[in-house]
Amino acid sequence: MKAKLFLLATAFILISVKSFAGWYNTYNYTGLVGRYPVTLSFQIKESYFGEPAKKRFNVIGVYKYDKVNHPIRLEGIFNQNTQTIKIYEIGAGNNIAATFHLNFSLQQLTGTWSSSTSKLKVNLRLVDRLSDRSDESFDNIQILQYPSLKNYYFIGIYAKKSQSSEAYMRALKIMDKRTNKTFQTFNFDNIETPTGNLMTIIYDNITIGKGNSFLVSNQIGRVGGYLNVDFNIKEKQFVLDPEPVAEGIN
Repeated sequence: MKAKLFLLATAFILISVKSFAGWYNTYNYTGLVGRYPVTLSFQIKESYFGEPAKKRFNVIGVYKYDKVNHPIRLEGIFNQNTQTIKIYEIGAGNNIAATFHLNFSLQQLTGTWSSSTSKLKVNLRLVDRLSDRSDESFDNIQILQYPSLKNYYFIGIYAKKSQSSEAYMRALKIMDKRTNKTFQTFNFDNIETPTGNLMTIIYDNITIGKGNSFLVSNQIGRVGGYLNVDFNIKEKQFVLDPEPVAEGIN
């Protein structure tokens, strides 16, 4: 089952795992869609994210309504000339459920969210951002992750060491959707190979398994691999296997 979960990603990993330095900026915003508080993060890339059918797409992201806490995938296009972003909300069956039309600035996003039945104003303010385009270090940048479990969602805590070319997930917060409080936190500082920066550095680093089990991407081996997390029903807590599992032939 684990091998199948990563099968679709393998081709992209092969071309990207050693070549991602220097190409992304990620932005975290909070604010309102209509009257609804939301958290939204997206990553801008100079070219598309590996799918030939989406060659114009250079934005990938995730957002949630803060009362629901169910992360929703975003994909779209950043127009550098007009400083505008068109982001598609991806629903069930990978269908477009709604569209954001946004005016981009470092400090604020304004525009509209529209579906087939309604149109709402969007007003979001920047919380923080991270980039691998400089040698500056940073720590404790919290990035909403996609996808999620039935009752839990994830926040990756990202850092970058001085003179390093890449960010990594130094910890993962498992959040209770009902209470919006931290249920459990895993720290990856003692794991030798970097975690949470294999696919697109920030996004697509969680793979959901059966029940409450999930995988977290890790840079082990030639094409990367994962850390395995299961849920102990008796202890009512998640259990991390600290030994990364490599995909493919090393």
